[in-house]
Amino acid sequence: MKKILLSTMMLCMAMMATAQPAGGFGGFQMPQVKLETSQEWKDVNYAGDDQAYHTCDIYLPKKEAASYPVVIHIYGSAWFSNNSKGMADLGTIVKALLDAGYAVVCPNHRSSGDAKWPAQLHDIRAVVRFVRGEAKKYKFDTSFIATSGFSSGGHLASTTATTSGTKQTKVGTVDIDLEGNLGKYTNESSAVNAACDWSGPIDLTAMDCGDAMKMGENSPEDVLLGSKLSKEPDKYLSLSATTYIDKNDPPVIIFHGEKDNVVPCCQGKKFYELLKAAGVKTEATFVPEGGHGMGMYSEENLQKMVHFLDCARKGGDCKGDCCKDGKSRIIEDGGTGAFKAIMKEEKGLAEHTVFVPQDLSKFNAKNPLPILVWGNGACANSPWEHMNFLNEIASHGFIVLATGDIPMVDEWYKGPMSRSEQQIESIDWAIAQNADPKSPYYQKLDVKNICVAGMSCGGLQTLFNCADPRIKLLMICNSGLFNQENAGQAVGGMPMPKKEKLNDIHTPIMYMLGGKEDIAYGNGMDDFKRISHVPACAVNFPVGHGGTYREAHGGEFSVVALGWLNWQLKGDKQAAKMFVGKNCGLSTRKDWTIEKNKQFDKLK
Repeated sequence: MKKILLSTMMLCMAMMATAQPAGGFGGFQMPQVKLETSQEWKDVNYAGDDQAYHTCDIYLPKKEAASYPVVIHIYGSAWFSNNSKGMADLGTIVKALLDAGYAVVCPNHRSSGDAKWPAQLHDIRAVVRFVRGEAKKYKFDTSFIATSGFSSGGHLASTTATTSGTKQTKVGTVDIDLEGNLGKYTNESSAVNAACDWSGPIDLTAMDCGDAMKMGENSPEDVLLGSKLSKEPDKYLSLSATTYIDKNDPPVIIFHGEKDNVVPCCQGKKFYELLKAAGVKTEATFVPEGGHGMGMYSEENLQKMVHFLDCARKGGDCKGDCCKDGKSRIIEDGGTGAFKAIMKEEKGLAEHTVFVPQDLSKFNAKNPLPILVWGNGACANSPWEHMNFLNEIASHGFIVLATGDIPMVDEWYKGPMSRSEQQIESIDWAIAQNADPKSPYYQKLDVKNICVAGMSCGGLQTLFNCADPRIKLLMICNSGLFNQENAGQAVGGMPMPKKEKLNDIHTPIMYMLGGKEDIAYGNGMDDFKRISHVPACAVNFPVGHGGTYREAHGGEFSVVALGWLNWQLKGDKQAAKMFVGKNCGLSTRKDWTIEKNKQFDKLK
């Protein structure tokens, strides 16, 4: 990795001159793109000097208007290029912004060979002031100015946002001028209203974030600062967008590839978590197969960017649900089923995560999506532990409504506990969406086929809610009700229905347990043996309490869960063979066991 980075750096430096030929990240040549615009201006100097590195290109949308909100989009070059504005993601990001009605300004800026940090920040702030000062000439609507950028451009866009409104500060021992005095519009504000970070390096004190990617010596940030982290750590703090985060920052949307081998994905994840912790409106999309630019500019991601900016523009500080719409992740390539799935948040369904096929056009009133409502283990208010499992189920033609906030990072959940009522909220929401002509789910959800399920504490929540007449099916995973003898083993905050609650069950029920090593085995099997009034089965796979949820595509547990759901909610006769008869599929499947009560054979 160190050799690759140094080779890239040397290639870029070799191409540098007072004004280099246009290139993308690393100086690689890219094809010219013809944009559809109403007006364009090239090589406009925003600093009032004769330097090519202080010029910008201006594009106005094809659809004419009195004025246009503005996005300043900054190219990536590891800060080595001073003349790459002509290749600043024109065919992807810039095109999407123009199509959405935004004026786009693509500036050059000084390279690390021209001047050391914070000269590059001074340049971008000068561009913001120029936009305000020349608003009438270029039809700019200065009520909304956002920054955007890829790679090092993402760094500059993000740092412009997190320092917005601050002109001078001290970082450790370093006094830093954040504003500069370029151009004739020094009395104008350089504050921005939003930012888009595409694969940017954000914390330059720890580029690897503890990952297995070491950045080596003489890194681009070393060249930019003219120093070493070991010698002047405060300088590297002054270069980091994370240093300046506070609750007053404008909304920021983040896109990063999980296979980025130039700027580690942990940079985007860390930025997202710090912004969220500070109370800044933020969204993040981490693309599983995304590299450093490669695989990042899908139509879905470009529309997320546009939607986020639209929300920020209309809401000022992005209040309400608007900025919560776009947060999503694609997990494990969307699952192995016929309908590639996506994990996302939905407007109007706070504290929930939705797993659903990406293409809803396949579903309608005659072919609706059955519904799985899910509660998490440990009563976590996030399905972080079960997302592979739930995503896999969705990819086979289900909508899954999981309790808790969407897990944008693959880390242990440490927040507050969930509530049993969230499962009922899921059902209410699904029924309302199916009946709403304005909803994308209108007449696409099978509200007569709802399974409620949960793991461990989530299983207790499920049993707490089992009497709801809208429920058609139950699935209790690694769970069971406590009795008087072992109630003291329960974790505080768990719902604790008594065994008599089992009498409220009015649907078929499956207990899926992890064998005798599962700490819930005794409770679950005791429940099963007490249930005689509805069809019930207990299936066991010897993996203990954790199940196989975090394995690829949910492991063995997803296979059996899908069999149960396909049979009971879709009437799949092939799936029924897994459970029906003396020599059913589960009885012969490696390491699985199944027990059934007398009512079970009545199922069809």
